[in-house]
Amino acid sequence: MPRFRERPGQAQCHPATQTPPDQSSLIANRYIIQQRLGKGSFATVYLVKDTKAVAAEKLKVLKEIPVGGLKPNETVHATQEAQLLSQLNHPAILKFYTSFLERDVFCIITEYCEDKDLDCKLEELKRTGRTLSEPQVCEWLCQLLLGVHYIHQRRILHRDLKAKNIFIRKNIVKIGKLCFAVQRVLDVFLMFRQRFQKLLLMAPKAQTPPIW
Repeated sequence: MPRFRERPGQAQCHPATQTPPDQSSLIANRYIIQQRLGKGSFATVYLVKDTKAVAAEKLKVLKEIPVGGLKPNETVHATQEAQLLSQLNHPAILKFYTSFLERDVFCIITEYCEDKDLDCKLEELKRTGRTLSEPQVCEWLCQLLLGVHYIHQRRILHRDLKAKNIFIRKNIVKIGKLCFAVQRVLDVFLMFRQRFQKLLLMAPKAQTPPIW
């Protein structure tokens, strides 16, 4: 059984946008923005300092999703990532801390992966003319497969699993960004599979005749 062994990483990527910390402005009375990590179509991601956490967990990631102008179905889609992450607890899944609504912004707090994502790691290796060792590839692949198996056991499909959505922290890969994931879809697949297997095992005379 593969073990999840933590090791310090040194991955570097494009520098994040620096934002001077504002000690007088707290989010949810505990988080201080340190810098902006990225911005997408629907959300902005920040590195924050948790003033109420223990020293080892001071740095976290804050994902802000403006929901003020969203339609009801878009709001559900925006919050489902937090709903799914809150159900998961596995070394290969990005750790979820909490979510809350701050004015018209939905916020998700997750662990900070200082080694960025797998896409960033591969880009760095390409830039420096290096490659991943075979043992390292096998280790990360095993971790990733265990994480995928874990979410599939809980009837969850990620639907957007790619290098940019796989984060690295202390040499452990973490599946994140479940904003496009869906739950209970696997139940439908299971139903059709069981029905198909039943048809294969039935005697021909017991099967419903075709209607032309």
